[in-house]
Amino acid sequence: MSLLFLKKDGESTIAVWKITESFENLNTKLYQNEINKFKSNKRKLEYICTRLLLNVIDKKLKISYNKYGAPILNNNKYISISHTKKLIAIVINKNKVGADVELISQKILKIKSRFISNNDNVSSNTENLTLAWSAKECIFKWHQKGNINFKEDIQINKIIKDPNFEIYTKFQNQELILNYEEINNHFLVYFCK
Repeated sequence: MSLLFLKKDGESTIAVWKITESFENLNTKLYQNEINKFKSNKRKLEYICTRLLLNVIDKKLKISYNKYGAPILNNNKYISISHTKKLIAIVINKNKVGADVELISQKILKIKSRFISNNDNVSSNTENLTLAWSAKECIFKWHQKGNINFKEDIQINKIIKDPNFEIYTKFQNQELILNYEEINNHFLVYFCK
């Protein structure tokens, strides 16, 4: 495993880890009781790697989950976790937080009709569609209560690239400005409020 990205400021910690091991190559004894609830080795690997990354950030931090399945930290801060096949991302903040990491891939073109509406201001290129999907996932995680229709409930108003890397959105009559980073051919989108 290798730390790809770590950014700390006064209020936020953002960390991204590249998964390089297989499940079989990790020492799973520390997490044996917890991972038994998962059937796939992929899900077990994500669980263990998330805890290993959290341990790099702060060895005292522990994760539990609320009734909606959103992660909770033991230090009164908020956490959002996202993973792809090869990356784990964690964002921690004193305010409620949402984060999503997505591989930039042509596959997004096949599913755009599931999450893009006529109200979204998004060009149909791979990068912008990936950012739009990731922004909607990020808001879903930030909301923490489920019952969101990506196509109807979240609107993408504008994607700003250099120098600010922001996504302007609208959700439940609120204007939300999300931030993003490009890391190893992935986008990490995050929001804290």
